[in-house]
Amino acid sequence: MVSFSGGLTSGKMAHDLRSVFATTEKVRFVFANTGLENEETLEFVNRCDKEWGLGVVWIEAVVNPEIGQGTRFKRVTFETASRNGEPFEDYIKKHGIPNQAFPKCTSELKLNPMRTYLRSLGWKNGAYKTAIGIRIDEMDRVSSKMEKENLIYPLIEYTKATKEMINLWWERQPFSLDLQEHQGNCKWCWKKSKRKLLTLAQDTPEVFEFPLRMEEHYRFAGPWQDPSGFGRVFFRKHTTAKMLLEESKLPFEKWRPKPVNFDLFDFEMDSAGGCSESCEVY
Repeated sequence: MVSFSGGLTSGKMAHDLRSVFATTEKVRFVFANTGLENEETLEFVNRCDKEWGLGVVWIEAVVNPEIGQGTRFKRVTFETASRNGEPFEDYIKKHGIPNQAFPKCTSELKLNPMRTYLRSLGWKNGAYKTAIGIRIDEMDRVSSKMEKENLIYPLIEYTKATKEMINLWWERQPFSLDLQEHQGNCKWCWKKSKRKLLTLAQDTPEVFEFPLRMEEHYRFAGPWQDPSGFGRVFFRKHTTAKMLLEESKLPFEKWRPKPVNFDLFDFEMDSAGGCSESCEVY
């Protein structure tokens, strides 16, 4: 199973693996849509699918509101995929707002629906490998459960691809992902660095409509309750979406592509919660 997140890295991995398999009988390219991906991401997945004959299976989580009942899946298409966060809101109603202390959104909105889909095909856990799009310069993101979960990292184990190599390859293709790095696949992911979030809040404040609404209606949803009475919010250090939008109106140095220079790294502004160009399933 190829976990196609919709980013440039996983797109290159999908292309490479499609060239290995003459048919798609022994490989499934799966894209799990949360409803909060940028439209450019959906268009990119659709274009890759059509250009390379991937046979991408589009799925979304179906969250059972009953406690103890697991998340299942439904198949969608590029045309019918949720665009307004519907699967994500269903997740929040049951489990509460995800954040650094409760990072379950990836497992519930991507991993579990993918596993349920594969079980519907008769693929048993442990009997297949899952390909994850992580580069060799991101080895710190490799799962400690790699062997237990039967994970493979083709861009690390075989091609040893770096970010520069991936970008150069895409520059030579007739199409690419029309997003900047700080935008990423998820419009406003709480794992992004503060600098990226503030830049997004200043440039495109409308993308925070969803977290604003979730924090207004579901701050106390889920089995865990904050004893302080503050409730759960998305962003680090108890920062709400409203607070981020207000802070973005103050002077700050916006995110911009620049060479890696650790002397210029600001821990408060530039540290992230594990989010690169995409959010993988492990």
